[in-house]
Amino acid sequence: MNFLTKAELYNKVNTKAEELGLNLSATNYRIDAISLAKKVCLNLHIELINFEETKICGILYKGRNTTTIGLNARRSFYGRNFDCMHELIHYFFHDHIWTQCTQNLNDHMEWQANEGAAQLLMPYQSFIPNYIYYHDLFYNRLSPNHAAKAQITQLARHYKVGSRAAEYRINGLKKEIAQYLNGIPIQNIKIISANKSQSF
Repeated sequence: MNFLTKAELYNKVNTKAEELGLNLSATNYRIDAISLAKKVCLNLHIELINFEETKICGILYKGRNTTTIGLNARRSFYGRNFDCMHELIHYFFHDHIWTQCTQNLNDHMEWQANEGAAQLLMPYQSFIPNYIYYHDLFYNRLSPNHAAKAQITQLARHYKVGSRAAEYRINGLKKEIAQYLNGIPIQNIKIISANKSQSF
């Protein structure tokens, strides 16, 4: 497995999106990961499984002639949308035949899959302007606590993910959001890792 910076990973994801004909900058950008998987995976079989372990979100098996993705039936549609995209990142970029999606962010490959899924489902090119739009919309009308919750909920529904994933994305893009608020155009935003030495 290659160790990638956040910027390097995003470049790979952006290139893959371009190959797939996806416009990451579109204001109304939203992806159904299961529909995308059906288009790109070889002889795909998707199954909803009642995993005994709630921390297991999904599994991927890449065979020579078939691909199987198992998603946790206990998770919501929005949670499964993120989980399926997580497995697609493995499918696109990792050579492993079998992977298991868990909540273990200390594993570099899992971190790549989570961060890659976040970029493909909630690309910073559209997410940051939408974040600012909903921030201005809600913070002008609601108390700060209610505004923050409403903003996260709206972003989550817009991108077909759970609120936790939207909050994860906001926290992960704090430095990029700050650049945008300081007048840097979205196409000139510098992607910065949380820690300069941190790899994905």
